[in-house]
Order: sequence, then C-alpha cells, then structure tokens
Amino acid sequence: MEIIIPIELCELEAGTYHPLVQARFNDKNVGWWVIDSGASKSVFDKSLDNHYQPDEHPVKQATGLGKDLVETASGEISELWLGQFDFGSLTIALIDLTHINQEYARFSDKQIVGLLGSDFLIRYKAVIDYGQQQLILNLPDEEEFA
Repeated sequence: MEIIIPIELCELEAGTYHPLVQARFNDKNVGWWVIDSGASKSVFDKSLDNHYQPDEHPVKQATGLGKDLVETASGEISELWLGQFDFGSLTIALIDLTHINQEYARFSDKQIVGLLGSDFLIRYKAVIDYGQQQLILNLPDEEEFA
C-alpha cells in the first residue's frame, strides 16, 4: 500500500533546502523530522524524553554531522505518526539536537524532533517528490514485518 505524506521544504540558506515532514505524538504535540537519507539511522532529540523509552544499552559515541563524535544512546518511540498514518514503533538513536534547533530557529519556527534516516526510508521504499512536495512510502507486506 502506498502512503503519501506532505513535506515542507525549509530553505536554510539561499538555494539550500531540507525536506521536513510533520509528526504528531500521543499527547498531540507536533514536531518536525528532517528527511535525511545520509543518516544511516533515525535519530531523535534526547531532550524529549516523554516521547520515547530508552534502551538498557550504554551510551556510545558515534560520528555525527561533520567529523565530531557525539554521545548517543538508543531508544524506541512507541508510535510514529506522519501525516494521518501511524507507522508503529521506531527504534532510534538519541542525541542532543539543540544545535540543530538553534540553526533552524534562525530561518523557521519549526521544532526539529529528529532525523528520519535511511533505516526508515529503505524499509518503506521512500521516494521524495520535490515537485509535488510529498514523501511517498510503501508499506511492506505483512510477512516483511515479522
């Protein structure tokens, strides 16, 4: 089944755009995910601890934006609502997104809650249609979820 979710393009500098998709949480709060095909794993802002369950795994260091090491942990979001569709739970890396939100605040009023990485995009065979400003996702067959 194909699902179409509207995206917004956020222009951070002249001619540079980031595709964003709106998310809704259990408590009806709204945030924005940056669609980031260059991120190997989806990440979530660790300061939003009322929206995820942390794993028992110890904190690790991973390469972040640029060459700097960032402190990460892992967790799970129980419900990921994009548009009108609940994708269920999502395993995430937890990092501090303060620096990203500070940068976005210069150009937009959107709160960035995370980066949708290639783990999510590949699972749903994502296509970003910039002309129509939409994210097209394909739900896996039931057997693929097992």
